Amino acid sequence: MTTEPPLPSLQPFYQEIAPLSAKQRLDHILGRKDIMRVVRQMPVPDLFSTVKDIGVEDALELLELMSPLQVQGFLDLDAWRRDRVDAASLGRWMRVFFAANPDRCVGQLRGLDLELLTLILKINTRIYDLSLEEEPEHDVGRHSITPDQRYLIVYGGVVADDETQAVLQQIVDRMMGRDMLFVLKLCEAIRAELPSQLEEDAYRWRCARLADLGFLPAHEAAEIFAWLDPEQPLPGTRPPAPPPLPHDEATSTNLTASVLLPWGLLSGGNDVLSRALQGLDQPSRERVAHELMLTANRVHAADGQDLGDTDALKETARHVTATAGTGLAFLVKGTESELTPALATTSVMLLFRLGHSLSLKLAQDLRARVRVKAATNTPTGGLDGRGLLRLDAPLREVVAGFLRPRPVLFAGLLDPRRVDYRPVASLNELAAAASALSEAAFRAALLDRLGANDAFFADVDDADLPAHGAIFGSFLAHGLRTGAPHLGLVRCDDLAALAAAAAATLPTSLLSELDDKVRGLAPLPGAATAVDVVARTRTFALQVWSAVVDELKTASPEAPPTSLWTDAPRRQDRDDADDSDG
Repeated sequence: MTTEPPLPSLQPFYQEIAPLSAKQRLDHILGRKDIMRVVRQMPVPDLFSTVKDIGVEDALELLELMSPLQVQGFLDLDAWRRDRVDAASLGRWMRVFFAANPDRCVGQLRGLDLELLTLILKINTRIYDLSLEEEPEHDVGRHSITPDQRYLIVYGGVVADDETQAVLQQIVDRMMGRDMLFVLKLCEAIRAELPSQLEEDAYRWRCARLADLGFLPAHEAAEIFAWLDPEQPLPGTRPPAPPPLPHDEATSTNLTASVLLPWGLLSGGNDVLSRALQGLDQPSRERVAHELMLTANRVHAADGQDLGDTDALKETARHVTATAGTGLAFLVKGTESELTPALATTSVMLLFRLGHSLSLKLAQDLRARVRVKAATNTPTGGLDGRGLLRLDAPLREVVAGFLRPRPVLFAGLLDPRRVDYRPVASLNELAAAASALSEAAFRAALLDRLGANDAFFADVDDADLPAHGAIFGSFLAHGLRTGAPHLGLVRCDDLAALAAAAAATLPTSLLSELDDKVRGLAPLPGAATAVDVVARTRTFALQVWSAVVDELKTASPEAPPTSLWTDAPRRQDRDDADDSDG
């Protein structure tokens, strides 16, 4: 008796198609002679993403080849909203699979978890036992009767559209033709079981399957964001190996060639992780890819995002790749030759936690500065109370991002055209964020010590609070006019005279007066000595004054400069005036 050799692994094929577009992947899959084996061994997230990217209506050839376990996986990803089943989504997928191949659809649904299949019918039908002389009170409409004449199945429930009910009736009728005993048991279960218990049991099985892909319940997945002290050695955990690839029609949970990974970053790019990957052997590269996707799935679940949103999951995978690369770069302290060895011996989840903790460290330092005044009752912080509202853009937005429970970077700090927030993607971005936070803390403390605190602005509404730049611009403007810089708004009637007196650079005498005022304020955040405070204040002053001079060229009482705190009508006054004019 001869034993047939095992079929060759499909992993090289999956690696080949992973970087391709969804349409190109579909063409490659349809060109295979062993197409059913190729489809049925694909991990559910890869297959789901391919179908979603192509468009469900254009992917029917894939859908009809899927195994019941993969159909179950599709419903796991897209037919639940948190811990509740989405009846409308269930109905849509039933219609789609039935349209792909009615006969195979019956087998695909027959292989679902019994609890879920029972729940689908429970919420969409009413079952009457004719042997007990049970009868509906009204006309039954769309219905089926079991061949033994015992049960009347009336369609109509949570999903009310006629198309779904028609498909469900055809599925049940075909199922009775295949296995009447199974349908009779289903009818008994539908009558006996409570929907809540069926949903709870189905959800438990769903969670177990999703956990194999990294989609843990949100409270468990959140551990991925746990603090990891960057100054301490990483825990010595061995990187986990990906699960073995199947040699039969079992659906794979091996994510080493996931189509959701950012292969453009990982294949020959110049980012940290890509450079480190180039020196690894193939098994190690596959381990890293699998871990990256597992980590992305965990982060996605921890953020409470829709598991069926493949575009969002791809974005999460990009962020995880960048954050893990940031952690790796920090781990080797910039030593290029250590990147590959460090990646070979460190789990991606630890690298992600390390990269995320670098942002957490900045956030912790920022929160400590915000709490300074409240804790010491001395005016040294400037970020407490309404101090945050007085920050200039984009420093205000950067601070707001790092005060979130999971700190993120305001992208406008690096690109003025951007207004979104995202995780820090490199050590350079981390350094830019640290510099911005330091500048925000310095300006807040400087102006707080000069008297521009909550008490000074007690009569100013939040909507009319001037920013630090405008406060300091007016401070300097008063100095130019009187020789003694001081806090206070600038009268719009004085703008013309101020424009005539303003030069491109501040007078030496005014800078000297400014130096004398701030020299005794040391230490301030980012300026430990008097020399540091003077130098940093001068830099701030020159930046502010440059903006003031530019705006004064075209300023008028009707269009006062934003770089100065002026006595222009407050926002509420302007609104009231506009209303009265209307």
